[in-house]
Amino acid sequence: MRSIRDAKEIYTALEPPEELEEVVRGAVRFAGRQHRKRRHPIRWTACAAAACLVLFIAAVNMIPAFALGLFHIPVLGQIAQVLTFEEYKKQGENGTLIVRQPELAGTGNTELERRINQEIQVKINELIEASQKEARAAKQVYLENGGDESDYLVPEICINYRLCCNNGEFVSFVLVKSETHASYYEEQYYYNIDLETGRELTLRDLLGPDYGEIIRSQLRQQIALRMEQDPNVSYYSEEELDTFDVNLENPGFYLNEAGNVVVVYPKYEIAPGYMGIQEFEITR
Repeated sequence: MRSIRDAKEIYTALEPPEELEEVVRGAVRFAGRQHRKRRHPIRWTACAAAACLVLFIAAVNMIPAFALGLFHIPVLGQIAQVLTFEEYKKQGENGTLIVRQPELAGTGNTELERRINQEIQVKINELIEASQKEARAAKQVYLENGGDESDYLVPEICINYRLCCNNGEFVSFVLVKSETHASYYEEQYYYNIDLETGRELTLRDLLGPDYGEIIRSQLRQQIALRMEQDPNVSYYSEEELDTFDVNLENPGFYLNEAGNVVVVYPKYEIAPGYMGIQEFEITR
């Protein structure tokens, strides 16, 4: 359908088939009989739903224009998805590897899907290779310092993902690599995609040319509020951050369910280690 006007003209031109009236009556009689037999509210709801389903199937089968039109409705047509492409667990002498690999699909843009999925595959391969190299080196250091191999606790490396937003306009998800050994460490990689253009979104796209000042301003407000509400919360001062050369204005980010930007600062970057990863929702 090209427009609402076209849809209206098609709708008004349709003549309901003669069989439809009998289907409607049959559905109503069926629901009525079930209602009289057992007046349980849940079963009555189920009967009503069954009647609606009968009407829907009848409409699809007896009105071809209606059935064809379903595939032109965005909500019922192609919907972008982030799916699990591959999932596996491998136990090696230097560590345990657990992978749950995402895949972008259903966008209607095969080139976009190919590019993003290839980027994900390359990133996961890099993370696995680096983690295995680090695990071998850590074990070697342990043994060279007199450690008993039978007592060595191998690290667990996990690669997973989290879907954050999929509103038909944008898809946002996070690839998460975590490592548990003597302590827990996590890295995050962000994919924020404009489904219309196929471009990966930037903070400038979402917050405008003054995105840096917008982020700084809201960080000040939210940090002050957190410290006021909880005496155990601690953040580095802006002077300390300048000394550490922290770039507050270009952090990693994802979009939440409301479509708002959430900026993310890794552990240790803007606060002591016990504070962990820090996230702030940025609104306009």
